[in-house]
This record gives sequence, structure tokens and C-alpha cells, in this order.
Amino acid sequence: MRVNPTWAASLEKQLQETQEALRRRDPAEVALWSGTTCKTVAGETHLEVPLWGCPYLITWPDLGIRDKEGQPCPTHFQGLILQYLLLADGAPFENNWVSLRNLPNGAFYEQAFQSYSGNLLVRSFRGDVEGFRAIARGLGGEPVEMGDAAFRFWVLPRLPLAVVYWSGGGEFPDSAQVLFDNSASHYHHLEMLAHFGGMLCERIVQAREKR
Repeated sequence: MRVNPTWAASLEKQLQETQEALRRRDPAEVALWSGTTCKTVAGETHLEVPLWGCPYLITWPDLGIRDKEGQPCPTHFQGLILQYLLLADGAPFENNWVSLRNLPNGAFYEQAFQSYSGNLLVRSFRGDVEGFRAIARGLGGEPVEMGDAAFRFWVLPRLPLAVVYWSGGGEFPDSAQVLFDNSASHYHHLEMLAHFGGMLCERIVQAREKR
């Protein structure tokens, strides 16, 4: 997903504050609550965190983050991962899917969020439910029983999103929506949850365009 440069720059200060708060925590406890892996390698503590299924390695206590090739992560990716670790409180997955509007303070963001998430999918697939299924499966989506087609994606170990597509059958407009487990606010800020939803829909659309 394209990142607003002003927003990305604002993350610098927030990233430093998040790092400072995490350094005061026990990394083993952080790993337990966030569903991540904590291990000691050559006397150095590492946390391994999958983001969109790709592993990222965090060294403790400097909290530098590198991808599987050993390259440093962009600042906004670091912020997304470290804030997840800081906020995670071990709340269980509820298997209760809700819209952004139903999360705390989510109603204000719902209309804008829908414009760059579900509506983006409808404009891209235009009723091609089978095409949506194929792309979602190819990106690692797990089928769930909602709408005409729906898939669950794990953004982070305890943060799933679901994308649901409804076909109007030519008689009514198609619709699509990103849903969140009711536990989502235990793992990230609302604006970041919306950002993840937009990222997911953009990933699906980009995969369709490459076919």
C-alpha cells in the first residue's frame, strides 16, 4: 500500500517512544502475549514475528528489525510490528467478525475506510467471484463461511482480517467488506487496523492485475 510521506515521517517519534516502552518489558512475556517466538542465539535475545506470513527478526533490547534477507525494515513497517508487540495483551481470538464501525471509535472512519478497501475490490473484480476466490487462495487466504466468498488472512499472529464478497448477480450492485475479529483492538490502534485492511485489499487487487 502506498504510504503517505507525512504520515510515515510522523512515525519516527512514535517509533522511538514504542521502543523505549518495550525495553522496559520482559521479551519472553511480550512473545507470550503476542503469539510470537522468543529465543536466545549466541547470548542475544531474538523475537521472530510474521507479518503477512513473512518472518521478521527483532533483536532485543536494541529492537532493530530485519527481514529474512537480513535487510533493515522501513520505518513504517517497524512501527506496525513494534506497536503490535507493545499493545498485545493475550486476548483470545473470538471468531466474531465485526466491521470497523463496531470497534471502539470506528464509526468515524468507516466511510473513508470502505472507499479504499471493499469498494476497491468491487471496482477491480466487477462480479467475478471465482476470480476473487482464486486470488484470495493464492495469497494464503483461508475460506470462511460468509457472503458469496470470504477469506481470512493473518496479518500478525493474533490479528486476523476477513474479506467478504457479495455478488449482486447483475440485479443489484456487488459489495465487499473487510471485517475484524472483535478482539482486534487488543492488538493495534484503530487507524493501524484500517491501514492493514487497505493493505490487504491493495494486495488482492495487485495480484489480480498481474494475472
